[in-house]
Amino acid sequence: MPSKTPRIFQPDLARSQVIWLTVGLADLVLIAVFASSNLRNIYDSQKDFLFGTLFSVGGFCFGRAFSRMQEQRALEMIAAPTEAVDRVLRRKMEERLHEEGAFRTLSVLDRDIEAAVGRLSEYYDSQARRLQFYRHAPLLRVALDDLDKAAANVATLRAILGGGRQARPEESIPVSIRLDLMRTRRDLREAIGRRDQAYEWLADRMGPEAHEAWDLFAVMTADMLKGDRMLEALGGQRIAYPVPEYLRTVHGYLAAALLRAEEFERTLAQHDIAKPTIYNVMVADLSSACTILRELVPKVVA
Repeated sequence: MPSKTPRIFQPDLARSQVIWLTVGLADLVLIAVFASSNLRNIYDSQKDFLFGTLFSVGGFCFGRAFSRMQEQRALEMIAAPTEAVDRVLRRKMEERLHEEGAFRTLSVLDRDIEAAVGRLSEYYDSQARRLQFYRHAPLLRVALDDLDKAAANVATLRAILGGGRQARPEESIPVSIRLDLMRTRRDLREAIGRRDQAYEWLADRMGPEAHEAWDLFAVMTADMLKGDRMLEALGGQRIAYPVPEYLRTVHGYLAAALLRAEEFERTLAQHDIAKPTIYNVMVADLSSACTILRELVPKVVA
């Protein structure tokens, strides 16, 4: 059972201190045994000398008892460090973190997250051309978003610790640009939703023999989903590339999707298949998103 005695009564004495304490106590015992009569004679003849000696010993003991030890002074300096002490503490902390492999572990974690994002992004792009991928895409987007947040947390932790590989610089996006990006993504998401409805309508009326039409529809779908994924990455917590590059890439995807949509309409006409009204709404939303991006790129570059 651990002792409940206060710490002040349980000093941690070094071996040399124990030896000196033992010698001192032994000396007092020898004096008390062999020189008790002499002490009485000294007291009778020179009281001032004896009292002065006792006061000196008492003062020394009280001084040692109430004086701050080096450990206590060090703790006080750590609690309220000066600039020089703070530098030393930070250096010691970094050395210990390096010795224990903290920064190496962070680097491995960052690399693993980036690899996971890369693999999931490749899988997302490869599945984007599947006509029924929209039924499983939301869960995959959530996973990619979680990985983006994890990567941002790792970068923040590395910056706080102040060591290891520096975090990649993040782009700052002005509020006005963010509002335009929100409008773009809203229109694009609406277009993707209309695309899903158009597919359900066409799947019941257009047979599998219309391979050319379905191929165009699949390419259009892939371009829309890739553009949406890029916009989602642009709104993430860590932006790895310059913002104009993101916007140009997204605009390229959406412009290509519009071209595929026009080609798909012509192919439907060749097969005497009427396009659904919702398809026109999809094209309008897609065109609106593309227009916003086309006007936004010069603002960001400027």
